[in-house]
Amino acid sequence: MTNETSAPAIRPMTGADLEAVHGLSVEVRWPHRADDWRLMLEIGHGLVACDEAGEVMGSAMWWPFGDGLATIGMVIVSPQRQAKGTGRRLMRELFAAAGGRTLRLTATQAGRRLYESEGFRVTGGLVQYHGTADAAAAVEDARVRPATEADWPGIVALDREASGGDRGRMLDALRRVGDIAVLEEGGRIAGFAVCRAFGRGHLVGPIVAADGAAAVALASPHVRAHAGTFLRLDTTERDGPLAAFAQACGLANVDEPVTMTRGPAPETGPARIYAVTSQALG
Repeated sequence: MTNETSAPAIRPMTGADLEAVHGLSVEVRWPHRADDWRLMLEIGHGLVACDEAGEVMGSAMWWPFGDGLATIGMVIVSPQRQAKGTGRRLMRELFAAAGGRTLRLTATQAGRRLYESEGFRVTGGLVQYHGTADAAAAVEDARVRPATEADWPGIVALDREASGGDRGRMLDALRRVGDIAVLEEGGRIAGFAVCRAFGRGHLVGPIVAADGAAAVALASPHVRAHAGTFLRLDTTERDGPLAAFAQACGLANVDEPVTMTRGPAPETGPARIYAVTSQALG
């Protein structure tokens, strides 16, 4: 007979675990596809918690963005196996792996108390919009065009300014699976937006821009490309041009999770992240 009181074993996540961890996200009704998990593991690192029989019962991931910043996410414990401290053990393993980096995460209401007890503080929020996209509100902006290889250094530099970290590895992965629009102004890249397959359809993000109007202009070609299909956008704006645009495109506000930080906020520039890559990746 299995000893139900024994602590789960925690080990590194590998590609062989993808089917099992995808099953965990299905169990808690998260929309991630197996391909979404595969991309996240390619970019970062994961842990799994296993019972005595070796069955995966929990997951957690982290993504280093340079020496000073990381995000954590995909912290899932099977609902049948909760209340054993497994989530906290997974989190503390991530903290040890991340070292002295500032940590960011997006918290559900269910997880917020755990994160606060581990030193995280609320530093912002997200508004998740999704639904069948209507392109009637999409705008035309002569400064916006598809990205080229020559734009890449400008994209990476602008993202570093907005995020405070080095997300080059993530961006490299995103350009292999998604489409990127850039906003060029005065011969320099002043904004960009990525759109890729994710979950139930496509997701627009990250969007990095200097202002809300530019964020709308960057999102517009992606909305046109996917009009009539399921589209998702997780914005850092609770109101303002991008939030109004999402609603005008027929996307409904379905969730408002908080963003939390552990450690000092990294230094950022005038450019801002108007929509995140995903709630896990930031």
